[in-house]
Amino acid sequence: MSSLEEKIKDFVHSQGIAVVGVAGEERLDGPPSLDPTYTLPGARSIVSMAMPMDVPAIYDFLSKKSPVPHNIDQLIGNQKLHHIAVRVADHIRSLGYEARAVPSNNTYRRSPDIFATHPSFSHRFGAIAGGIGAQGWSGNVMTKEYGAAVYLGTVVTRAELESDPQLPPRYFIDGYCRTCQVCSHSCPARMFEAEGEEYVLVNGALHPRARRRDIDFCNASCFGLHGLSMDRKWSSWGRHWISGWVKREPDPAKENIRTTLMRKGSSVGDSTVRYDLIRRIAAELHPEDWIDEHKIVPRLEDLPEDELECRKLQSSMIKQCLGIDIADPNVLTCGQCALVCGPDIKESAKRLTYLREGGIAVRGKDDRTVVVRTFEEAQAIRDQYPFRIARTVQLKDMLASSFMWIRLYGGIEPKSVIRGLLYDRKLKKAVRQRVYGHAESVKLPRDEHAAVS
Repeated sequence: MSSLEEKIKDFVHSQGIAVVGVAGEERLDGPPSLDPTYTLPGARSIVSMAMPMDVPAIYDFLSKKSPVPHNIDQLIGNQKLHHIAVRVADHIRSLGYEARAVPSNNTYRRSPDIFATHPSFSHRFGAIAGGIGAQGWSGNVMTKEYGAAVYLGTVVTRAELESDPQLPPRYFIDGYCRTCQVCSHSCPARMFEAEGEEYVLVNGALHPRARRRDIDFCNASCFGLHGLSMDRKWSSWGRHWISGWVKREPDPAKENIRTTLMRKGSSVGDSTVRYDLIRRIAAELHPEDWIDEHKIVPRLEDLPEDELECRKLQSSMIKQCLGIDIADPNVLTCGQCALVCGPDIKESAKRLTYLREGGIAVRGKDDRTVVVRTFEEAQAIRDQYPFRIARTVQLKDMLASSFMWIRLYGGIEPKSVIRGLLYDRKLKKAVRQRVYGHAESVKLPRDEHAAVS
């Protein structure tokens, strides 16, 4: 007779998911975002799943051929895995145990710092606990099958499941990542340090990742507010540049990166609608026939070749389905540290080459995207077609964005705060033990980071 774990995994496999693992209660000791009871009171175990991103769409995205295939794949992938997670939860309930699917992304805990973005449940930490992956240099979870370019899903349940074997904390770091590190070269704002580690504490073990200069470098890139690489030789699909960063590499010790980011974000006029679209794609569940029967999400071969006509069609669908008015629906502009990470070093190097040789994307005449090979060409086009937007639009967007983030994520959750403080204390103790060989209350050096997630 099949065990409960086998029945669950067989059902997951029947949904087209090859990579699945389970973790019981003893495996869920870590940051607050590894606590399944936040999503389902009384939850004792999790089911973790991974599904690959579309690789040809990644090639198009990195090489600057087109952002559309990857943006559509993100919509399809997040919605597909969310629907599968719901069906897995239903299946577990049919076996007699309460279960609940965790949304794909953008469900964050309330915090006085509305931009803290601590997940309701971290799919990444769940994947580590469930044994389907381990942290890579970028902090993204890597799987043996697909690298880091994956969609992750989680179901939490009150069933008591027997845990699968876990990958060692340094499984990728000491072999693959030490040789590769293409992720650190794919960030336009250069968030990752070339040397030095920081850690996440899961089940008493320190899981390493690259030391981060400032997490807001990632936010600047992923929100499309700074897309130009520090060597000015390539870009993401982000259409804006932070002017001070073009002339010099920003130093978090001398500049408040959050302040610079907020100032830039308040000047572009569409921050609210862009984030709202990303959030609703990842956090909400939409009818499955939008994707499977292409009632709403089109086949790529059915999209117009002309960029502006393609955007117009995408925007019309978004308006029809979500009620969101947006001129440029391709809101995913970066995420390159995950996209370049393939299942082997050769594949990752290939993807980095696509990115570095893809050129620089800038806004040109009639709002069309122009891809050029040199910074001088890009600057000339930006000078010829400067970005302008009314002050009233900027102010309206700034107020709307502030209200949205406060409404969604502002507040205090005492349980999360207390668990976070206790976790931080344990993490620092574990780091001191690793660095000094003892766990006494020794102040950590300035260059020793203990990551709190």
